[in-house]
Amino acid sequence: MKKIVVYHILLWLFLFGMILDSMLFDYEWKGAVFFSFLECSINAFVAYANLLFFIPKFFEKKGKLIYIISIIGFFLLLFIPYQLLDLGYYLLDPLPHRIIFSFTVNFISLILISFLFWKVNRYELEKKRSLALSNQKLKTELLLLKSQVSPHFLFNTLNNIYSLSIEKHDHAPIMIEKLSEILRYLIYEGKKEVVPLEKEAALVKEYIALQILKKMKGEEQIELIIEGVEHHHKIAPLILVNLVENCFKHGDINYNPNGFLQIELKVKDDVLYFKTKNSFQQNKKGAGIGIANIREQLTHSYPNAHQFDIYKESTTFEVSLTINLR
Repeated sequence: MKKIVVYHILLWLFLFGMILDSMLFDYEWKGAVFFSFLECSINAFVAYANLLFFIPKFFEKKGKLIYIISIIGFFLLLFIPYQLLDLGYYLLDPLPHRIIFSFTVNFISLILISFLFWKVNRYELEKKRSLALSNQKLKTELLLLKSQVSPHFLFNTLNNIYSLSIEKHDHAPIMIEKLSEILRYLIYEGKKEVVPLEKEAALVKEYIALQILKKMKGEEQIELIIEGVEHHHKIAPLILVNLVENCFKHGDINYNPNGFLQIELKVKDDVLYFKTKNSFQQNKKGAGIGIANIREQLTHSYPNAHQFDIYKESTTFEVSLTINLR
């Protein structure tokens, strides 16, 4: 708002200077300044009356016809005292017909300019409003995508904790503790645009540790490698853990003694290289909506800054993700 006020002041100072320059041909310095200020004030009155009163009061609420009629009435209401006070003689021209012509041209020009200013300003406001709504929609969609990591995982984990608690197994309290840490991350960090990559890597570790507590058949073949992660590296939350969850969800490591899972998280020159490779059974269902959600998350968070590839063989499923963290 302060900038807009400054721009308006500068505009009228510029117009005042132009009028003053022409007035100096007909009047001495004091008279030229006085009449320049007077004409500039009349012009400003016309412009702002249209911008602040006639457009919002008549054009926006009552339509074009009523607006045009109101502007004609405004013209007559302004021109009559203008003539009676003989201002046209001092400000425009000594000839009556030239006064009428010049006043009409000035009036119409100011009305058109102020209307155009309103139109452009309204367009910019609509554009900003539309952009804000679009950004809000994208944020909402992204939150929905992120939220889909937890229901399946939470349901399965609670079932396991319930089973272990019935058996009074020693792993039950540990699972509850790790689950609470993961849920705390999902609630507080999951809503942020970016989080430290260190935290996301730690979440992956916690998630794998929690899964191992379930006593899977192929838990000995789980391999996790993390290299090159530094303090300044940031990443959109939950993308990596989504991929890891997908491995456990659709892989066969839970029930296959020969099943395996390999996870690599490496950073080099501020580029993240993340790979997962797991065994699976052909008769199991595909990746479902998980991979589709991950693609959507990547499109939202890293447009033109990522590469996501899937390699599927008869008994192995591999995912390769590259993200430019810069």
